[in-house]
Amino acid sequence: MLKWVFNHKESDLTLVENEIHIWNIDLDSISNQKYLLEKILSEDEIVRANKFQFDIDKERFICSRGLLRLSINFYSKIPVRDISFTLNEFGKPRLADEQNNYWLNFNISHSKNMFCLAFSRDKTIGVDIEIIKPITDYFQIASKFFSDSEVEQLKSFTENERLEGFYSCWTSKEAVIKLLGQGLSFPLKEFDVRIKKLEVGETYQYTIQIKNYNKTILIELFKPREDLYGACAVNSDSIQALYCMFEEDIYSIKKFISDNLSDEQN
Repeated sequence: MLKWVFNHKESDLTLVENEIHIWNIDLDSISNQKYLLEKILSEDEIVRANKFQFDIDKERFICSRGLLRLSINFYSKIPVRDISFTLNEFGKPRLADEQNNYWLNFNISHSKNMFCLAFSRDKTIGVDIEIIKPITDYFQIASKFFSDSEVEQLKSFTENERLEGFYSCWTSKEAVIKLLGQGLSFPLKEFDVRIKKLEVGETYQYTIQIKNYNKTILIELFKPREDLYGACAVNSDSIQALYCMFEEDIYSIKKFISDNLSDEQN
């Protein structure tokens, strides 16, 4: 896992065409920044936030949307309050075409308190993360959504490894579906991914082909924490994945937020 740390020495980062940048952030760690982040949201985002029944879900939504805006500003320099999103017919968001001179593509995923942002240049991208839950009916779920090949792969795992195998498959398939941008209208059983158990900090990269889809899809499977699996899918034959994070002791995510908001106000 190739890492880049945002701190007082390394605060500039360029996204080049043969890279994807993946950020994994614990939203609860910045919940006290909610009021700052709320100020840069659009009216529509505020309306969406107010529809949540529970405060924790509302706070996480506000923090995630604020971080998305700040991150897009970080790469594109579009003022955070001016960033405009558009949706395709299946609800996949992207930057408005008239703003996207940088050809920046992104995708996001949530799992409870964890938030993932993935960025690429001029390449369609999809990402999914899942906190591992101790489910026992994974074979029933697999038989409904996984291909025959994937079910057989899962059966080849030992009993102690099957839960992680299940999540490696699920996140990979979700990332592909999100890349395609067609929602669950695209049948999950129609393509195969590889199932792999990872150690913390380990990644696994491979490519797949999908019937009637004329581009190669590269999948980057990752495990940043013991209880978290993720996968990123991108239209490419070869790519370098960079895992971006904040050095909390020196130049924390909270300083990243406050500095970017200060720049916006100046």
